[in-house]
Amino acid sequence: MRKPNSKSRICADSRRGFTLSGLVLGLASAGLLVMLFIPLYQNAKNTATLRATMADMEMWSRAIARYAIDHRAAPTNPNGRLTYKKPILRELLPYLERVRITDLWGFSYWIWTGPGIDEFGIRTTGPEDFLVVSMGKKERRESWTFDPRRPQTGLFEVRHEEDFNKDVVLWNGRFVRGPKQP
Repeated sequence: MRKPNSKSRICADSRRGFTLSGLVLGLASAGLLVMLFIPLYQNAKNTATLRATMADMEMWSRAIARYAIDHRAAPTNPNGRLTYKKPILRELLPYLERVRITDLWGFSYWIWTGPGIDEFGIRTTGPEDFLVVSMGKKERRESWTFDPRRPQTGLFEVRHEEDFNKDVVLWNGRFVRGPKQP
């Protein structure tokens, strides 16, 4: 029987495992793919959160509008921040499809109703007027002011991560600040 020489055994053994350079190259490639997909995932997640928040805001708007039809005025809520202790919640409960008092970033919705509210440059005049607001991903109020001569200027395209920090404002059932709808 012929004995294999040591050289052929070394070559046969080295073909069965990974080389260090191959392992490093594989890990670097995987890391690069992860680095490319994380921003895409974050953007998709933030876009979905923004759309769901806007859907919630429309739900609040419909509830306030239905209440106003039945009572000839929006429920009173001049102070803004929505909490479980606010009487407006009890008054709107029969008109709500579901109750979510925070946006999907976890921050309270703000709702102002009735005449005499002056927020974002929008002055409410009638008893049925209302504002529903989400202050975005960071819950920082912008310095944005509504311009009634150019109402479309409040709408923006979501292009950068910072765009998710912008306020979303629904006035009497119409978005005056928020992303442009396709």
